[in-house]
Amino acid sequence: MSAMENKVVIITGATSGIGLATARAFTAAGAQVVPASRHSTPPCDVTKDDDVRQLVERTLTEHSRIDILINNAGAGLRAPLVDVKPEDARQMMELNFFGALRCIKVVLPVMQRQGGGQIVNISSVIGVVATPRNSMYCASKFALRALSDALRMELHGTGIDVISILPGYTDTPFFDQMIRYDGSPRLSPFRGQSPDKVARAILNACRRRKREVALTAPGILGCWVQRFAPALIELSLRRSV
Repeated sequence: MSAMENKVVIITGATSGIGLATARAFTAAGAQVVPASRHSTPPCDVTKDDDVRQLVERTLTEHSRIDILINNAGAGLRAPLVDVKPEDARQMMELNFFGALRCIKVVLPVMQRQGGGQIVNISSVIGVVATPRNSMYCASKFALRALSDALRMELHGTGIDVISILPGYTDTPFFDQMIRYDGSPRLSPFRGQSPDKVARAILNACRRRKREVALTAPGILGCWVQRFAPALIELSLRRSV
């Protein structure tokens, strides 16, 4: 029997990109997937307390437990910090960080009663290596990664895993939908990694109870260089801009 057989998995942001690919991967592995997004049926907006509470109540009614929570819902904003509108900054943090926090706060007591579970937070490589003109997105993903690290220590010995996933550049509609003040096109003309690759990494991380997984060769290299030679990576990123 697969390690994911009949596991009950909530995935936010599950109707496109990484979320959709992850829902398919876990379903193929035998899991009972509960997709949650503003476009799912019924819709779930993770920035709203009632939506998240109803999502968890509905999942427990239908499945009696929650084994895995994958916090994937998020959006991007690309602009120099001096130009970022306060309302856009708040919206970014509300979705990318507080949305995940809201889900964790409701699901965590369920997992504690069960005596186990997994919380998977989809951060980003630029939640480790900040990049110019992505200040608010980076801030939200840095915050999510820090939350994961702190929560992992708090839950040590409880049977609840906290897993951080750090995707690099991925070819999804995310970049078509992100806010750009200058009206510029997609961040890069090059195709990124497939969302299916990220989905397989998430599935594997859950199976193997990984602590943190970074993706793409440039992303992994960037995380290492950031640790040992941050000035070098800043120089490289300034020049690339």
